[in-house]
Amino acid sequence: MRKVKTVKLFILLFSCLITSNLFAQNSPQAIESDLLRILKKVNYYGAHKKEWKAIDSLQKQNRIFAFKLKYYTSKYPATISQSFISLIKERLVIATSADGMFRTYSWNTQLGVTGFDIYNVLQYKTNGQAVSLLKMDTVGKRANQSLWYPKIFTFTVNNKTYYLAPYNSVYSATKAGQGLKIFTIEKGVLIGNPPLIKTPTGVYSQLHYEFDVSSIADWKSYPAIYFDQPTQTIRTPLVDFNHKMTRKFITYKFTGRFFEKVK
Repeated sequence: MRKVKTVKLFILLFSCLITSNLFAQNSPQAIESDLLRILKKVNYYGAHKKEWKAIDSLQKQNRIFAFKLKYYTSKYPATISQSFISLIKERLVIATSADGMFRTYSWNTQLGVTGFDIYNVLQYKTNGQAVSLLKMDTVGKRANQSLWYPKIFTFTVNNKTYYLAPYNSVYSATKAGQGLKIFTIEKGVLIGNPPLIKTPTGVYSQLHYEFDVSSIADWKSYPAIYFDQPTQTIRTPLVDFNHKMTRKFITYKFTGRFFEKVK
């Protein structure tokens, strides 16, 4: 009888240990530590990718990081508001919408040849659950033209919320690009192409322009696309015909259905 009680006590203690261990592994601190460990490897092999076999390790660590980031951010909805300070210090770019329903994670895989090669995980909430998508977003057909999102503007109109996400691209040491993509959540699905911007050539879900990096070499601040909530306008820097950045802006104002260029 005493032996049976001892066995039961052992099983109970073992079960508590497993539960405690699983809880620890799934805690915000444990999730961040696990992701940080892998991201540091990405950056380490990225800094040594010219060495023998380092490129294979770099590709492997990027695959692992992408898988785990997508897994954690889809399994644990609370991650959409987690600060991830240590990951940001390790150059993971995170942008979150004002309503806390949409977030982007972007990192440089360091696999690019002349520009940045960026992976993105897009996370959003629906019905109290989290959904995450792994995206290797590119613009056009140019190689190494992948993009990252430094900020998200939240725009609500007619009981519908849109997420205006400015992005950056680096193609080479002399050429870069910027733009803005619009997202919305419909029936639990993230839509990445709602037609909301009207131009003389059609209706689009994004803006994009390229520029010569040397044209802003002596500027104190980096020009960027901006959304002004009170006036419901999008302002984009004007690039001239020689791809030189100017200090002028193009303004698109929301007219009730579309953002249209102000003359």
